[in-house]
Amino acid sequence: MTTATAPAPTSTASRVTALAVSELRLISRNRTVLVSSAILPLAMGVFFAYAFKANDLGVTGAAMAVAAQIAVVLAMGIYVTATQTLVARRHSRVLKRLRITGLTDRDLLVAVVLPTVVIGLGQLAIFLVFNLVSGTPWPVNVASMVIAVVGGIVLVVAAALATSVITPSPERAQITTLPLTFLLLGGAIVTAITALSGWWELLSLLPGAAVGSFVRFAMAGGIADQGLAGLPAFVIPAVSLIGWSIAFLVLAARKFRWDPRH
Repeated sequence: MTTATAPAPTSTASRVTALAVSELRLISRNRTVLVSSAILPLAMGVFFAYAFKANDLGVTGAAMAVAAQIAVVLAMGIYVTATQTLVARRHSRVLKRLRITGLTDRDLLVAVVLPTVVIGLGQLAIFLVFNLVSGTPWPVNVASMVIAVVGGIVLVVAAALATSVITPSPERAQITTLPLTFLLLGGAIVTAITALSGWWELLSLLPGAAVGSFVRFAMAGGIADQGLAGLPAFVIPAVSLIGWSIAFLVLAARKFRWDPRH
């Protein structure tokens, strides 16, 4: 007599991956989102590279170009797109319906946001190849570049979750994401240009500015130089990345809503 065996339950990881792939397909079919999240950041990143290289600014120009490329991917490729996606899925009640699938709330949010992160990493990989071919020098401190990218991604994903709390509709996401988008772009470029000294170092506390600081450390060195109050130069940017990420996550954890906002 044969004993029937029940099929093994699908793992959480595979279900999250399947949902993330489904979200990626939805993004690829939406021409407006595809242009704003994938094509436009690439075009702007290439423009920044050529613009700063044309000025022949050496390492400073390279740091400015790389910081601008990373910032535009973080701001437009991940932050704005993730916010729009979260709000759109909530607005159409998809998020609420997915809560009965057996996945935890955290897993659901990871699956929804993951495609934008994958797109952003793909854009950064393209910029890496482009910069190497165009003669951009290799970072003298690769670890600092990794911190800028990974820390920046954590920051903008947390910010997207928090911004979705105050965004009533997908259309309004274009407005609610503007302040942080400008801070990310402006802060990253300004702090990548020159080493801030004295109380000016506190500018690194702005969201996005820390990304520019770590890119400068990566391209020009100086991560352990003495900074404000005798602290190593990396301390304030690190506090900024960690502090803002935690603040955004706490806000999202306390205020995130699964029902449409009106």
